[in-house]
Amino acid sequence: MKRYLLLWVIIFSAFINGVFAQEWKRDAQALFFGTGTNNYMGDLGGGKKDAAHFLGIRDWDYQTTRPTFQFGYRLRVAEVIAVKVFSSYAIVSGKDAASGHIGRRARNLSFRSPVVELGGQIEYYFLREKVTPRYAFASLGGIRNIAAYIFFGFGGFYYNPKAKNLEDGKWYALRPLGTEGQYANITYNNFYDPTEVLHTPKPYSQFASFVSMGIGAKYNINRQWAIGVEFSNRYTSTDYLDDAHDRYFNYDDFPELSYPAGVDPHIWHYFADRHLTVDYENNTVGGPAEPYHSGKPGRGNPEYNDAYLFFLVHVYYTIKKNRSYRRPKFR
Repeated sequence: MKRYLLLWVIIFSAFINGVFAQEWKRDAQALFFGTGTNNYMGDLGGGKKDAAHFLGIRDWDYQTTRPTFQFGYRLRVAEVIAVKVFSSYAIVSGKDAASGHIGRRARNLSFRSPVVELGGQIEYYFLREKVTPRYAFASLGGIRNIAAYIFFGFGGFYYNPKAKNLEDGKWYALRPLGTEGQYANITYNNFYDPTEVLHTPKPYSQFASFVSMGIGAKYNINRQWAIGVEFSNRYTSTDYLDDAHDRYFNYDDFPELSYPAGVDPHIWHYFADRHLTVDYENNTVGGPAEPYHSGKPGRGNPEYNDAYLFFLVHVYYTIKKNRSYRRPKFR
């Protein structure tokens, strides 16, 4: 009798486990909304040392932390794999005045830009997410509601860097100004090394791509609602998110050139070169300095593209399927 009872328990357990194993498919779809903060990681601002280029935590400027919003759709394609598609909106910003580095403070550039993303990501759950079984005895109700994952993502975004003119209080779009000579379209000799031939850059696109890597966690409040947190670093395909890429350019070096169409020369000079005098002995900066000549490096660092960090809190709403076909619950 005991043998038959043991056999029945084994068969029934296998049946229950089979039912439970498929349970994640029934709650696989969810909508989500997230809000949080972002931090720009690029040429402007940063810490006291030279710029960091992996994650860049030491260049985190709390003064330039700005809001971020995201919404999207999540599909669980396997017990430990999920995919998301999403749209994000953020305001990213940076300013040399917030830096602990005397050279960057002296450069004195600043910007802010909207970032409108459309992208997707693949999540791997190293701490497996489980759902409450549909067919479960009360004694089987103890489940793990917490899940954790790492992810890789990609997508595209729109951006439009602007800066504030402290003289008139207005914000100006920087791309139309061609602050590094983008609309001059000339070849010239480097002022500091006449043997070096330089080319003015072409106008940059306001659309770029990104790849993201990060980590997240999710807590199931019940079978309908969940909350989560997510941290990611987004590496972009552009070095112009902040409008600063490489060398200074000065139209005064080329009297034969005209400024970009519709651009006030005073406004152009104000945003193209804002560097200040420096007192290295006292580690302080002073007032406006004489403009640099064309070809002076240091307006940006062309070796690395810009990046930004997201920290988001998500709310998930599970899309329930029609359960009319299901068997009665065991409770």
